[in-house]
Amino acid sequence: MNKIKSSILFGIITSVFVGCTGITLPPLKTFTLESTKECCIKNKLNKQNLTIKVIEPIATKHLNTTNIYYSDNKYLLETYKLSKWGDYPTKMILKVLTSKLDELNLYNNIITSQIYAKSNFTLQSELLEFRQIIDNSKARIKFKIKFYLLKNSIKKEIFSKTFKYQIKCNSVNAYGAIDALNKSMDLLINDLSIWLQNNTKEQK
Repeated sequence: MNKIKSSILFGIITSVFVGCTGITLPPLKTFTLESTKECCIKNKLNKQNLTIKVIEPIATKHLNTTNIYYSDNKYLLETYKLSKWGDYPTKMILKVLTSKLDELNLYNNIITSQIYAKSNFTLQSELLEFRQIIDNSKARIKFKIKFYLLKNSIKKEIFSKTFKYQIKCNSVNAYGAIDALNKSMDLLINDLSIWLQNNTKEQK
């Protein structure tokens, strides 16, 4: 009798396992952070004969992962299971900042910490918020980053400024968050380029 029960139980477990292996999960979607080609209002100030070194932003561990975060509760962070960032947010932000600032032709050189060259100024930053907020079936993103501009010749902070953006998402899902965060990068590049040019000019 026990042998019969064992055989039946084994058969049930086997059929469940075989059934599970036949399930096809949706493919994992990987997203990146970019800035549109014509995102910025070019400042009318002349190009400055300076070199700016841009350092990768610092961030807490929970922010700097490939997870795409959303929150529908004040104290709770959730992640989209089938959608990921292609790289860490700090690395993607650094890539966008350096490429767009270089493209705007505001300075002679835009370099990163990987380039061993002298620079006039160093731009450091701290990523403070980078997530989607869902409330009453509507969504928006919160993107907050603080910049520190240092003049290398005197080795002390010259200026600091926090940039904050909240943009409505077109959809309450991962793609809605990605789209809005990319739009926020356009705004950041525009605001940051003007702030940088004004302050480096004053400190020359």
